[in-house]
Amino acid sequence: MRLRSELLLIFAMIIWSGSWTSGKLIANSADPRITLFWRYLFSAIGIGVFLIASGESFRLRLKQAVWALLGSVIMTSYTYIFFIGLKTGYAGAAGVLVTSMNPIFTFFLMRILFNQRLTRRDGLGLILGAVGGLVLLEIWHLTRENLLLSGNLLFLFAALVYACVTLTTNAATKRMSIAVYSFYVNAMGAVLVLPWLGSVIVDTPPIANRDYWVNIIYLGVISNAFATTIYFYAVSKLGSARASSYIFIVPATALLIAAVHLNEPVKLTTVVGGLIALIAVAILRGKN
Repeated sequence: MRLRSELLLIFAMIIWSGSWTSGKLIANSADPRITLFWRYLFSAIGIGVFLIASGESFRLRLKQAVWALLGSVIMTSYTYIFFIGLKTGYAGAAGVLVTSMNPIFTFFLMRILFNQRLTRRDGLGLILGAVGGLVLLEIWHLTRENLLLSGNLLFLFAALVYACVTLTTNAATKRMSIAVYSFYVNAMGAVLVLPWLGSVIVDTPPIANRDYWVNIIYLGVISNAFATTIYFYAVSKLGSARASSYIFIVPATALLIAAVHLNEPVKLTTVVGGLIALIAVAILRGKN
């Protein structure tokens, strides 16, 4: 069971790696709210088809609905930050920064929320994680303009938000099916965004804009519906800490995909910072 979960996680991480490049390709094609809405709608449809085919019930109890709503609010916040950051930032660098810092934030939040004592090993890992994050942010160039233009500050915040997604998912999927949870997170996400859209919805790119809609299908059905559901499944089987550590498969492949498809430069600080953060997570996970 564990081996199957881990193999599925690896596959999901590779799919996720492409989402950064896919998101970058359409980041400037429409208002982020429009892209967010269609991504969630396609995700909900994709997961809904799976639920119908599997004969699983869509019914939710009140407590389950509350958990799904909470997960949707946090996930929607993360995805919006994701698209805003990609308007100016590099997709490859974003993939490294978010996925490098997410497991560290997850570990730290678990310690804080569950009042667990930090060991010396924990301290060393968290210090290295902080150093890796500072290198990724290129702290020596720290100005308001550089942070905003690079998108790195938004990507760092996105990593923190996704750590909350991981913890919420771990708690919610103990109370309901992973697929049902994933369906409602996406369906509620589309509903939450719709009033926020208002008249902007008329600016949705036409069907003739093939690149936009192909990437929406990739982000919504393949990455968000399929790969994220696999991630939720793995979190329920392996736990938040172990599952989140597999996100480290993403940085190298995200950099590679962005370099090939977007001709993005592979910066030394991105590689060095990502490696330091990887060592930090290896230290934090080594005793688990």
